[in-house]
Amino acid sequence: MMRITVDGEMEQLNTKLTIDPKLWDVKAGRGIGRSAKVQELNSRLNDIQVILKDHYYDIQRRHGYVTVEQVRNAYMGITQREESLLKLYEQHLEDTKKLVGLSKADPTYKKYERMYRRVIEFMKKKYNITDIPLREIKLSFITDLEFFLRTEYKYSQNTTYKCMKFFKQVINKAIRAGLIYVDPFNGYKISTERVDRGFLTEDELEKMMSKNFASARLNQVRDIFIFACFTGLAYIDLAHLRVDNIQKMFDGRWWIVTHRQKTNTKVMVPL
Repeated sequence: MMRITVDGEMEQLNTKLTIDPKLWDVKAGRGIGRSAKVQELNSRLNDIQVILKDHYYDIQRRHGYVTVEQVRNAYMGITQREESLLKLYEQHLEDTKKLVGLSKADPTYKKYERMYRRVIEFMKKKYNITDIPLREIKLSFITDLEFFLRTEYKYSQNTTYKCMKFFKQVINKAIRAGLIYVDPFNGYKISTERVDRGFLTEDELEKMMSKNFASARLNQVRDIFIFACFTGLAYIDLAHLRVDNIQKMFDGRWWIVTHRQKTNTKVMVPL
């Protein structure tokens, strides 16, 4: 029998080799004597040991870590279809890009893309690997990724939450495709913090409205900002506003009729 041990985990396999117990050195794990049969046995055992070590170092080079199951499967010639994280992530980005202009906004896609780059950087710095099989992603990978975002990029609680939410979408895609069976996010918790964004008082708004800036450009910026305050439209919605969006409605008044880019919901604001 041969025993493979990696980080305290053990597997035993039958070598299909036999020897008289009287000719066996238990401590050395080799046959005793110089007979041709013993010499051949020891040579075969040496070959097995070399093969196992080769598998170990090959797995370590490719994945950055080794499990006893990986070594056993490699020795037995069991090859599993291993989908990698980045391969699936790239497919996810490609699918998301096709939805830009339909159900996704371009800024949202850029956030997905940025998180993809953060994951690549994280794996390189933390594990010194360029990719990882999906089935090897554990809870520790998730918590280490969160720690990386907080420490390397000083992300706030809410920014980190959004980034981890983007990453979870990729993991969910892998689960739905049957590429992984245990959700590595099980047991992981992160929540958003309530943020007081503040607001302008009526007096502050009046001061800004009556302020005459030194340049026409700043006056225009002021006008757009005030317009946003009264209409409730986001900057991106104002940037896309066109003459066609100003329409006379049933009450004979002019209204802004548009769609919010972020949610694609219809917005009607009386002027």
